[in-house]
Amino acid sequence: MENTVSPLWFIGSLTLLVVIAQIPALHALLVWERADILAGQWWRIVTGNLTHTNAIHLMMNIAGLLVIFFLHRRYYSDRSLLPMVWLMMAAIGVVMFFSPYSWYAGLSGVLHGLFVWGVVKDIQNKVPLGWAMLAGVFIKLGYEAYTGGDSMTAALIQAGVAYQAHWTGAIVGLICALVWGRKSRS
Repeated sequence: MENTVSPLWFIGSLTLLVVIAQIPALHALLVWERADILAGQWWRIVTGNLTHTNAIHLMMNIAGLLVIFFLHRRYYSDRSLLPMVWLMMAAIGVVMFFSPYSWYAGLSGVLHGLFVWGVVKDIQNKVPLGWAMLAGVFIKLGYEAYTGGDSMTAALIQAGVAYQAHWTGAIVGLICALVWGRKSRS
């Protein structure tokens, strides 16, 4: 029998990782910080996605992760979820170099990517409202890019909304959904 990891186990492990990443000593070593990355701390390109600005930010992202998982869990497999999340985190970490931010934390870019991936899978499997949800997320992303992000969310997380991370995650999720075929695990 092939040794596999269940998607629920993966989501649980990711949730535990983001909670552990909030421990102050670890947070300081993991957060995406441009100067530290340029000084050779390359792991921060990926691990910055595991850190959060505060407890509200952390709880918002964990709640989002759980909602997205339950919406699209039938599509997840160990062969798609792990490489896709790592690819999203790496792409987001690299794209943030082209943003005005010198410091970044949060999983929301990955959440946008997972959501778009799942919605495209819905569309491929003829699930009603798939196209409306895809249009809705891209309207939201356009709004964020135009306005710089929601000020209420920025106040809650005590940081600017990094719409560049959201766009990157969404684009990677879209590409993964299109590249990894039309089959579902329903």
